[in-house]
Amino acid sequence: MTPRGAKDEGMGGGVDSFNHDGLRIEVVDAQTQVSVIWRGVSEARDPDLVLVPFLNLLAERLRASKVRTITVDFRHFEYMNSATVVPILQFVKRLDAIGAQTRVLYDQSVSWQRINFRCMRTIARTLSHVEVRGDSEKADPR
Repeated sequence: MTPRGAKDEGMGGGVDSFNHDGLRIEVVDAQTQVSVIWRGVSEARDPDLVLVPFLNLLAERLRASKVRTITVDFRHFEYMNSATVVPILQFVKRLDAIGAQTRVLYDQSVSWQRINFRCMRTIARTLSHVEVRGDSEKADPR
């Protein structure tokens, strides 16, 4: 079952995406590594309705596929409201729980990203498999 706004093409080397109200999340599967690239804006008042089901499904599929290296890339992300922070933290914690080496990238030159991801970096210290890194380089991982 694919959440509303998501396009499901499987985890077999394809690209999955989520597209809803200005937020686009691309999932690029390179077999041993998966990149989850956030673009656009997330201004949903209740991301639990659409975003959380997509992230939960994605985390479950990553667990089932036994992918062990995941990059969650926010460097192309233009804006998110505070309601989006909790689903992102839950997703990263789920990735840590399945033992995936997870690298979270954000653009340290963008003030709202720097503020939000400073918090995530602090939380990541309690997680075994998560690294949060500020990077202004916006090269596309594909």
